[in-house]
Parts: sequence; structure tokens; C-alpha cells
Amino acid sequence: MHYIIMDLEWNQPLSHRSAQYQRFGSKLIFDIIQIGAVKLDEERRMLASFNQFIQPGCYQKLHPRISRITGITQEDLRAAPGFPGAFGRFISWCGDDFALATWGSDDISVFQQNLDFYLNDGSAVPPVYDLQRLFGDLESAGKNRAGLQSAMKRYGITASMDHPFHSAVSDAYYTALVFQRFPQASEVLKYEQKARELPPAKAQKGEKLDDLSAPSIDLALMSPQALHPNCPACGKRMTVPEGYAPMRDGTWRALADCPEHGLVFIDLVNQENAGGKNPVRRRAQICEQQNPAYVRTKHLQWEAKVASLRQKEVYA
Repeated sequence: MHYIIMDLEWNQPLSHRSAQYQRFGSKLIFDIIQIGAVKLDEERRMLASFNQFIQPGCYQKLHPRISRITGITQEDLRAAPGFPGAFGRFISWCGDDFALATWGSDDISVFQQNLDFYLNDGSAVPPVYDLQRLFGDLESAGKNRAGLQSAMKRYGITASMDHPFHSAVSDAYYTALVFQRFPQASEVLKYEQKARELPPAKAQKGEKLDDLSAPSIDLALMSPQALHPNCPACGKRMTVPEGYAPMRDGTWRALADCPEHGLVFIDLVNQENAGGKNPVRRRAQICEQQNPAYVRTKHLQWEAKVASLRQKEVYA
């Protein structure tokens, strides 16, 4: 028999007000985007690893927080198979005689929900065993649910640059190293876990977005909604550090940062052709790129752009 140590990464909707979440959220809360695993023999010697990106079927745009934490990019997923193909490849790689284990119970619940949604054929995740519970019983009489990094520290396992945390295959590797420190491998078979039903996300306070409407760009630029816009995903109030600058299409744009969702573009759009007393509207969009270096460079560029505009106004 082989031991398969598995870890998953998954995407989530940008907002539970989004059209995708309104349509699919009652059946699928998280889209799995990576399966990582390590295979060990009965002596717990590492034999092979498995790493598979998965193209999300519902929440196709990566949540910026997920991208920041995992390092996974939209490009990584573009040519990846969907969940059914990835699941088939993983089960084939596992072989015929194996025990599947994870750190904690979250992965199996998300795994089962993706199976129910994408396969819809009654398929069930193979029996899964909880290494986190076993570690708790070995080290603290089951009094806490320690994180993986805490378990690594307990056993003197040092993280490696070659295995960054929050990559599914790397976290599976570290979990396997912890598993190797346990006195008896077969003890984990006493800790079978069951998938639990995942409750739909609930609305958060303060998520209601205010809208901007103004009779002119000049008045719009001075409005509270422009200077302190709301994040389009979570509704939290942000600030505009550099200010607004005109774009070639007549739109005025500023940058803002949401602690949860990253860089956001704030646009003031003049819709004069649409008629009405207040043709200027505000539009907010989360930037697809959330790499810290990109965000920092973008802010520096915008600071220079706004400063140049103000200098021209002084000498006009």
C-alpha cells in the first residue's frame, strides 16, 4: 500500500454579489485550481510527486488574494484541464492500493463539492485520513488543531526556497515530512474524516456600494465617492493616494488599494451622450495583475503622471 499526501488550492468568487456566485454559489463555493500530492511507500519513503493546475469552470478570474498567497497566475491556468480531467489524472496516478491523507478537513470538503458539481455522478472522494488530528493527539492530547508550520517547527523541519508555502505540491511535501516523524504510519488510518457541507457565504456589513453621479468632471473629482471609493468586491472604503489623471478616451483614472482585493482602478466616465442631469459616473475594476512589484511600479507611474498634470495647470 502507498500513502498519498494531498493538498489543494482553490479560487473563490471576487464577490458573492457577482453574477457567477449568484448562479453557482449554492452548489459551488470554491473552484479547485491546483492538486498537489506526494506518494510514499509503506516505509514512508518518498517515491513521486504530483502537481496539476486546473482551469476553474465557474470563477474563472483569479481572486487577487488567492493569486498573492499562492503565486498562481491566470496564465498558469489558461491551458490547464478542467476539474474532471484533472481528477481522472490524479486518481490514475494514485494507483490501486493507497491511503489518502491531508492536513485538516477543509480539503476533503472542497474536493467533494467539486466532484458533486462537475461530475454529478455520485462519485465520492476515496477515504481520506486526517494527519492534523493525529498530530494533535500525539503532541497535545487532541487539545488543538495545529497548523502545518507549527508541526514543522515541532519536528525541526526547515522550509526550503525550492518549496514555497501555499503551493499545493509544496505543502503536500512538507506534510509528508511531518508524517515521516510520526512513530507509526498506520496510526493515521484511525483518523478517517468525512466531507462536511459547505455553507454559502453570507453578506458582510458595509458591502453596499455607493454610486457617483455628477453634472461635470470637475465636481466629480472633488466628490467623496471619488476621493474615497468603495472596493467593487467587498465594499470597503479605500483612498486615492495620488489623485486622478485623464486617459486618452476622456476617462479620468485613479489607483486605490483594497487590503483584501489588491490594486483597483477607479474611473470617472463622462456619459454625455446618454443624456440626464448627472452624466459623470464612477466605475471600479480590480486589476488582473497583483504582483507587488507591478503594483508598486504602477503607483510610482501614477504619482509622476498626476504631478506632471498639476505642473502644467500651474503654468497654464
